[in-house]
Amino acid sequence: TLLTVLLTRLQSSKSPKFQRDFVISCSLLAHRSPAPLLPAAFNEIQAGLLANLLTSVWTPVLKMPLRLDERKVCVMALVKLLSLDELRQNVQLVGGLCVGLVNLLSLGASSTASLVEEGSDDEGQPGNGGAGQEFEVSFNKLRNTDLPGASAGLAPDVPDLHAAAKASLKPLLGGVVMQLAQASPELQPLAIFLQ
Repeated sequence: TLLTVLLTRLQSSKSPKFQRDFVISCSLLAHRSPAPLLPAAFNEIQAGLLANLLTSVWTPVLKMPLRLDERKVCVMALVKLLSLDELRQNVQLVGGLCVGLVNLLSLGASSTASLVEEGSDDEGQPGNGGAGQEFEVSFNKLRNTDLPGASAGLAPDVPDLHAAAKASLKPLLGGVVMQLAQASPELQPLAIFLQ
């Protein structure tokens, strides 16, 4: 399946950009589809794969700078994923994802979730004024598409990230985060946010 191909590429390529794109795509799928679709797809490939991906790929990506729309889908996907009993039972995983939530919601003092420019993040600045750069075919990298609804963003159903996150996370993780925050000071901002 396509998911198996992506997972193989993810394993062979340690590119942070590919990992980021993978997490955002999976988050969008989790956010816009019924709750068990993404976990079921991963569990069909291998039992425990989702928890492994959340620990080894998702958590580092959540610490990267992301655009507001990307942060919205990541937060809302985490809400759906953390509602699964099999994941909530793994305290270490929940703690790591909560640290990611602190970053995504810009709650921490050292949060790197600040807004990133809307331009492409995989293009470097041309050195020497662009002299000596090879010609790039104009259709090679599309910046805009005319797809219906594309202008609304990845999560048009989430106008206010903080309000949506608080409403979804408080009943789900309120008490758990309070307990985790006692042992992990980096979760204090999330505990305060969910009060």
